[in-house]
Amino acid sequence: MRFSTAGGPFFRHLRLWHAVPVSLVLVAVVAFLVLRPSDGARSVPDSPCRPVDSAREDAPAGPDLDGDGFVDLVHEISAREMKVDVVVVPGSEHGPDHDRTTVLTQEDLGVPDEIYTGDEAWQPTVADLDEDGHADLVVSGAAQILWGGPKGPQADGPHGRVPLPGSGYSTAPIAGDFDGDGHMDLAVFRSSNEEPELVVLKGPFKRSGAPARTVEIPSPVHEGASPVLFAGDANDDRATDLALYDSPWDPPLLFTGGARTASGLSKEPERLPEGENVVFGDFDGDGRQDVAVGRSFVDGDDEIDTPHRRGQVGVRYGKEPGKWVTMDGGDFKEGFGAGLAAADFNGDGCDDLAVQLTRKKETGDARIEVLRGGSEHGLGSKPWRTTKRSAPGVDGPRDGALFSVHDWDGDGRAELALLGEDRWWITDGTNRDEATFPLTPSKD
Repeated sequence: MRFSTAGGPFFRHLRLWHAVPVSLVLVAVVAFLVLRPSDGARSVPDSPCRPVDSAREDAPAGPDLDGDGFVDLVHEISAREMKVDVVVVPGSEHGPDHDRTTVLTQEDLGVPDEIYTGDEAWQPTVADLDEDGHADLVVSGAAQILWGGPKGPQADGPHGRVPLPGSGYSTAPIAGDFDGDGHMDLAVFRSSNEEPELVVLKGPFKRSGAPARTVEIPSPVHEGASPVLFAGDANDDRATDLALYDSPWDPPLLFTGGARTASGLSKEPERLPEGENVVFGDFDGDGRQDVAVGRSFVDGDDEIDTPHRRGQVGVRYGKEPGKWVTMDGGDFKEGFGAGLAAADFNGDGCDDLAVQLTRKKETGDARIEVLRGGSEHGLGSKPWRTTKRSAPGVDGPRDGALFSVHDWDGDGRAELALLGEDRWWITDGTNRDEATFPLTPSKD
């Protein structure tokens, strides 16, 4: 990636290339394995997982803006007062290459001044919307597009803008093939007080940013809610499914894709067990997607006391779609389940589950535990890997929060990307860093 370098705290949510997943309907008693970390790719005994012998040769499951086969670290943040910037750290065989970092400013992106900005960082949407074989970048609630090319999206390259109906958008739309027709679509929630709704924009998209069709769905959540959207395949039908979560007064909702509706999403969503995040992964290696829901019991407002109980992660395995397994974790009031991410950390062919523990969501308190997948029952109940990072902050230390999970160096094993205050850490979930570097490049 040949971008020019320019200058330019805590995250509540994971999104798919975007922006990273209870009180449960059924509790099952499960025997779990306590497993130790391993540097090698090994199958769990009697597990269906299969080791990855070498780096995967297929396209990376993550944002690859320059098409070099390595996942890039991409995030959108209001690094300047009331301004939206996007920082791109290109991927390499050694992971994110901080020396080639670029900052695309609000002016570079063409984002209008009146767009809503906040103090949280998001993963912008990366997807090939115009089907030219190059990844495009969709940024901010303005849904501004920086079209891709052989060297990735360029500040002086072609721009577009997705025409969103009405107003009330705070984040960029997320991407997925919701109707299963082979064209990339976008979905976004409109938090308008007058007409809140879920908006699906059907692909392919023109270079102006115009979709083939726009479908507006009445809000499935209570008035005043602003749910996070998470896209993925929850039922192995190759059409993208859509989860809405972290909505006050509402449980997470799951719309299945590939339906015979105008949007491609099921007419009515499935109500999942109560929780604040949702992820999909194959934790038992049976080839079926599983669903995990996290419930930390920690309120988004730090002034509200957390109940004296452990956080939970609920899992529904694809082989038993009517059954939920509950795992309590951490100590009382420690917020186990505040963040989730699914990935294969040891290359054994089964997804593992990274779980964030957070006592207070606004104070930058975080620890990450990884539950290993691949046992006879799926996920182990005890932490297999545990990690925590801290950086000095204005009001005290800020812990590195779970931002994203990908195979950053292409070796067939995923790593965590943690972000705290103004520093990145790339780690395999232990106390060993693959890399650590500042949030934005030095201006020197």
